Amino acid sequence: MNRIPKRTIVTLLTAGFFFLAFYPNLAVREVSLVFLDYYRTEDGTRVDVEKSRIDSFLSDEQKGLHRFFPGARCDFEPKEGAPEGRHCVVRARFITSAGFNELMQAYPRLLDDKRSEIRPHGLEHFFSFLTDKKTKALTVKLGLDLQGGMRAIFEADYETYLTKLKEKYDPVVADLDRQLRTGQLQGEEKENAEARLEQIKDILSVSEERKQELLHQARDIIDKRLVAQGLTESEIRIQPGSYSIAVDMPGAANSSEVLERVRDTVTVEYRLVNDEATDRISKMDFSEEKKKIIEIYRSPRPDQVLVEEIRKEVAEKAELKPEEGRLFQYWSRGANGTGAMLPRDFYVLGPVVMDGGDMADARASVARDSAFYQINFQLTATGADKFTEITRNNIGKRLAVLWGDRVVSAPKINEVIPTGSGVINGQFGKRESTEVANVIREGALPLPLEVISVSYVGPTLGQESIQKGIYSVVLGFVLIIFFMLLYYRLTGLIALVALFLNLVLMAGILSLMEFTLTLPGFAGAILTVGMAVDANVLIFERIKEDLRNGKSASVAVDSGFDASFWTILDANVTTLIASIILYYSGDGAIKGFAVVLFFGIVSSMFTALYVSRLLFDVALKYFRVQNLSIGLWRKKSA
Repeated sequence: MNRIPKRTIVTLLTAGFFFLAFYPNLAVREVSLVFLDYYRTEDGTRVDVEKSRIDSFLSDEQKGLHRFFPGARCDFEPKEGAPEGRHCVVRARFITSAGFNELMQAYPRLLDDKRSEIRPHGLEHFFSFLTDKKTKALTVKLGLDLQGGMRAIFEADYETYLTKLKEKYDPVVADLDRQLRTGQLQGEEKENAEARLEQIKDILSVSEERKQELLHQARDIIDKRLVAQGLTESEIRIQPGSYSIAVDMPGAANSSEVLERVRDTVTVEYRLVNDEATDRISKMDFSEEKKKIIEIYRSPRPDQVLVEEIRKEVAEKAELKPEEGRLFQYWSRGANGTGAMLPRDFYVLGPVVMDGGDMADARASVARDSAFYQINFQLTATGADKFTEITRNNIGKRLAVLWGDRVVSAPKINEVIPTGSGVINGQFGKRESTEVANVIREGALPLPLEVISVSYVGPTLGQESIQKGIYSVVLGFVLIIFFMLLYYRLTGLIALVALFLNLVLMAGILSLMEFTLTLPGFAGAILTVGMAVDANVLIFERIKEDLRNGKSASVAVDSGFDASFWTILDANVTTLIASIILYYSGDGAIKGFAVVLFFGIVSSMFTALYVSRLLFDVALKYFRVQNLSIGLWRKKSA
């Protein structure tokens, strides 16, 4: 008697857990839409967004909001950082990230795609214990072949790439030329200097072979970045003739965020501080300019055009010469170290002396003598030699560490550092330190990429494929129901309950995994529905045989499950092994099929061997069933 309550509790908890995990896919979701105050054209001109445009977008029955959410209403609500009348919430079912993405792309000069979002469902907050984030996304995404998605084409900007290379190597070339011209170098040193100059000229020439090599490097890094964002089904193709990269991204929920992450050339750089120029600027009164920049960065959507204009004004007032270096800002949390990371001081820095390419690995950790985080990095062999040389030649100077255009640390060089590792200290929080470490570890793009087109891609197989896939699953389920009831009669109901629970478990597992379902995944689901009932057939046939031999119903059930266990296990384990092999040896589409098949088999074994046994026990011991209606032959009670 103790076995049944335990089985019941386990079954109910399992079914409930995975049903809740899948439920957000069926529930009403909220979409938060934030409207822009203004936008900037390509030449930097500011254009204000009038309130009438928002009203037209919300009221038009054929276009605007109703094109994407038919019959829905957007209720205006206050939102921090959004002016009154610039934020509203839509509530609807079956909201997909691709549909949301299409809406954002259709109105780039009306909707703020950085602050608009699909709000997490309450259950996604509840399941946050499964992750280190505030919410756990519970969605089964559709692949590009089923729901469409975002297609972006990035073009390599070799002109900017060459400009940065010249900034890096011009001081080296000038120094070597001076030494050769004045006769300071002789013999082997002269030969090495001339070879170094030739090497730099080759680097600056950017041959056709080098251009293609840079494109392939960029493709590999983009792939890493998309995987890090959970976009594992993305397709990335190089278009060598136009020096561009095409990226197809199903399930990209925020086009702006994804695009920025993909083409982000932010890396970690080292530059020497020009202390003389920096001190000169620090003695001047630029408090108003600092306040303006801080206010811009405090806003939800910082205007980089305004920031660059202010920095340019500061450089002009300080009479900063090009040979003195470039103007950057030091980011910190303020005097007490508890505020937000904001740009607070101006620094003048020289050219790049070392960059992220010289680093092999990086990890964030809590600093020992501070409440902040630090980044522990490991240099490559070349980077270690370079770092040793930099510290040897610049004792007493400050070496600034930049994250993008942010100066996050500027320690003084007190001694030569010969080790191949180091630490970047700054007033980092956990998020900032992790982002910096990720940038180093993933690698920066080798060259800038410009977005030349972004478009919403309709499903390549269309809604017809989705409908046929669902129709196939439902039809298979109905045919199995018909067969089981016809052949096994009332006992077939037990198999049907187990089969339905199997679908619930499988859907819940895929939802927890944030799985991207493609057409091959549908094929795996259909195959699983057919295979799930096999175990029940084996068990039922063994029970029938025992009943025919005169055993009682309870003994026949026990014997049927015990005798069938190893046969069922053997058959399913071989299929599991096949799915694992498919996953590790196949491409994206085959992997999707393998994942669905694997978890479908696991859930079907649980429902057939565990849940079905529970249902038999309940029928025999609680409902006192003496006659098992199990097929064309019925065992009469003694």
